[in-house]
Amino acid sequence: QQIHPSLSLGQATTVELFLTVQFVLCIFATYDERRNGRVGSVALAVGLSLTLGHLFGMYYTGAGMNPARSFAPAILTRNFTNHWVYWVGPVIGGAVGGLLYDFVLFPRPRGMAERLAILKGEKPAEADSPPEPPGEPLELKTQAL
Repeated sequence: QQIHPSLSLGQATTVELFLTVQFVLCIFATYDERRNGRVGSVALAVGLSLTLGHLFGMYYTGAGMNPARSFAPAILTRNFTNHWVYWVGPVIGGAVGGLLYDFVLFPRPRGMAERLAILKGEKPAEADSPPEPPGEPLELKTQAL
């Protein structure tokens, strides 16, 4: 993958960051079980989002959008020049997309103490309610194509 000669390394990293943010937001929005107003195919939405990212970013950075997808071509071609762009941009973009979705666009009803515990990597304190007894087993149903 090559960075377009007219871009600086910071601009290339920003392109990768934005490509990853839009892709992560699409995945979170389509797979979130709290959103019950979904219409259409989840796979189609994710595929179109990935296609959109590639169509936009291919000219500028080759549209890595995923460090694993950029790593194999770098190994095969033995070209690791400015390869950090394809790691830093998507990693920061994934974190920004996750935080943006969970805290701004579609926040969960949580208190600040529980949010801070999650950000610190600790298990949030559970409410003082008794555990529910196991109920009847659920039957999984699939949609017909």
